[in-house]
Amino acid sequence: MLSSFMSVNQEKTVGQWPLVKRFLKGIFNLKPSLPRYQRTWDVEVVLKYLKTLTPVYMLSLRVLSYKLVTLLLLLTGQRLQTIHSLDLDDITVTDSNIYIDVRSLLKCSKPGRHLQPIELPAFIEDNSLCIVTVLKVYLVRTSCFRKTQKLILSCIKPYSHVSKDTLGRWVKIVLQTSGVDITIYKPHSTRSASTSAALRCATSVDTILKAAGLSNDSTFRKFYDKPVSKQNYNDNYSVKVLRSHILSNSDKSHE
Repeated sequence: MLSSFMSVNQEKTVGQWPLVKRFLKGIFNLKPSLPRYQRTWDVEVVLKYLKTLTPVYMLSLRVLSYKLVTLLLLLTGQRLQTIHSLDLDDITVTDSNIYIDVRSLLKCSKPGRHLQPIELPAFIEDNSLCIVTVLKVYLVRTSCFRKTQKLILSCIKPYSHVSKDTLGRWVKIVLQTSGVDITIYKPHSTRSASTSAALRCATSVDTILKAAGLSNDSTFRKFYDKPVSKQNYNDNYSVKVLRSHILSNSDKSHE
């Protein structure tokens, strides 16, 4: 920031000053800015749990809210901020799809650039995971006490618009119940889990960037494209090294 408008001389900016560079390197050594996650959890684990929450119309309002919020995060690849800001005026629901045109200011919003409209088609292969069905039931269930146009409401009186922290707690409950280690993975991890799963299913990077509102390919690769955390010991580096030792001794014994 300082380098953009200050300079030590005509040739060097503040960021290139040797003392500043040494100082910033020392800060990095004291508190490294390393990625929170090197791997991510498997979306299939959470979807299997959400699938058990059926029939949807029989769920309590609390469980229905948990399912709706988690599905919206996984199927859009969005941040909690986006789900929290959703307004009924932004949403069009039909029997075949949900169309969301977010008009609120988001983290990804910049002059001349905003989140593209989101379209979520009905999942006819499995009604228990169909976001259209879940959202319709939720809107009917909340219509009798709804006093705000904000989509997600609290589960107890006075049924006001929930905070982002509340949404985060709901997602943590779902992750923990599904078997995801919440001591490692936070609610925001749904974003990397969702986008990484889409990439593994041969979704084009351009489609992922547009859907999740990511700025460019490098941002996605650096922060969100993570391998699934599975213990595949057959392809582990240390196991390969040990097996090379066994193979080497085996060859010598044959000689």
